[in-house]
Amino acid sequence: MRYAFIVNPISGTGKKNKDVIAAAENLILNHMDEDIIICPTNAYENGAKIADTLASEALKAGEDVVVFACGGDGTAHEIANGLYGYDNAILGMVPIGTGNDLCRALAKDKMHFTEYLDLEKQLKGRAKDIDVIEIKWMFGSTEKSCICVNGINIGFDGNTAVRATHIHEKTMFKGSLAYLTAVFVTLLEKDGQKLKITADGEPFYDGELLLATMSNGNYCGGGIESCPNAVLDDGFIELLAIRDISRISFVSKFPKFKAGKLFEIKDVDDIAVYKQAKKITVDPLRGETMEFVIDGEVYNTPKIEVEIKPKALRVWEI
Repeated sequence: MRYAFIVNPISGTGKKNKDVIAAAENLILNHMDEDIIICPTNAYENGAKIADTLASEALKAGEDVVVFACGGDGTAHEIANGLYGYDNAILGMVPIGTGNDLCRALAKDKMHFTEYLDLEKQLKGRAKDIDVIEIKWMFGSTEKSCICVNGINIGFDGNTAVRATHIHEKTMFKGSLAYLTAVFVTLLEKDGQKLKITADGEPFYDGELLLATMSNGNYCGGGIESCPNAVLDDGFIELLAIRDISRISFVSKFPKFKAGKLFEIKDVDDIAVYKQAKKITVDPLRGETMEFVIDGEVYNTPKIEVEIKPKALRVWEI
């Protein structure tokens, strides 16, 4: 078994990055019998390419490799796409980013989540197969595709994620505080979308909505439990649309939405539409294109198609 730590230099804070590198260096000194390497990147390097190279080299050597994404959801997304397709490759996570929502879903509770920062405990982990969401979209005349490990957001949720990243980079607000600030700003503008969504060949939603989420994990926005029924290895995508409700209604419902209690809200069917699905298509009805977010990364397209790939990625859990 080989262990590699890819450290994103722009995730979280500089101190967290330095702490992880120092911890990994100590790990190497304390476990001279283990094959452990550190791969710090710079802003111009491609983490997916580094991960692909590590997986390819390990495959040639006939061994498994755990590649730890040291960062947030964007880093996990990038590394996962580099490892995808290699049976010997395993995605590990050291959650030092802004969101860390995939790691939250894997850990299942706050106390267990913090253990993913303990590299000694990471060495005692084990591999687990999880689903991924394959997504295809158009960029100009070129079809693009990638896998999503946590979730896809459109409308209010996606716009909030974009603002939260900007707030995180430009202000002292970090993590959930940046997201909640972004929620407030986005709510003032009431950014939503107008979409046509088809799930497993049947109409799901057609018209104005506040947000749409297609999720593999429970969380978005640094700990907002938007899809409490999500299971990482159940073979389904959680599809959630929040109707075009008023600001007052959204504000009053948000605490339960954030806490994973959406379905405990009275008359929830007047607010939300929900389904589990395997294949989904989304078309914009307002303008020719729509902005959407994959694992915290922003894209723009006239249409997206997503499909679940059951237990298609190995991850490292502790």
